[in-house]
Amino acid sequence: MSFSKEIREKINQFAKEQSQHYLEEAEMTYLEKLRRKTGETKSKVTVKLAKLKNRSERALEAQNDMILYMSDYMNDLIAEGYSEQEAFKRAKEELRFRSETAKSADLQERFAEYYLNLNPADYEAVGLFYAGFLFFGIAIGTLTGFLGSGGRAMFLAGGWIDTLIGTAVGITVGIALGLISNAIISLKKRH
Repeated sequence: MSFSKEIREKINQFAKEQSQHYLEEAEMTYLEKLRRKTGETKSKVTVKLAKLKNRSERALEAQNDMILYMSDYMNDLIAEGYSEQEAFKRAKEELRFRSETAKSADLQERFAEYYLNLNPADYEAVGLFYAGFLFFGIAIGTLTGFLGSGGRAMFLAGGWIDTLIGTAVGITVGIALGLISNAIISLKKRH
């Protein structure tokens, strides 16, 4: 069922506000688990987590999940005979963070899943792949550009441009290989 523009805007605003609360609680649960696993202090773990995650991407995904969840629940309520406004009001009460309802508890479990299989070692591996491939790409690209331009004799007479182009190509290849390794790690995590 399609909701009116006003209700869609209200759902989006509510989901944006509330998903942050659910996500932050899931983060704290994950931080505690990570702290116990690594034996590090909470502040060190918080800094490490900030480096490992792309919060805006995860927050947007969580917000979209909450919009879908809320929309499905509102459709069920409308099917039971509630008006659109009544369904929104009831869903808002049921889904509000820490509302002590079964729906809120279900959302907490869903948001905890964002961090359930999050392993810092995966992110460290991805970072190492990026760095390794980037350095490898720069070295090969620079060497190829330098040798392709005529070597040392031609470097100062304009060959530096070929070296620079080789370096740029090497950087691009290194980043591309890093992205591929990131995709492979992500796919392996899902299976």
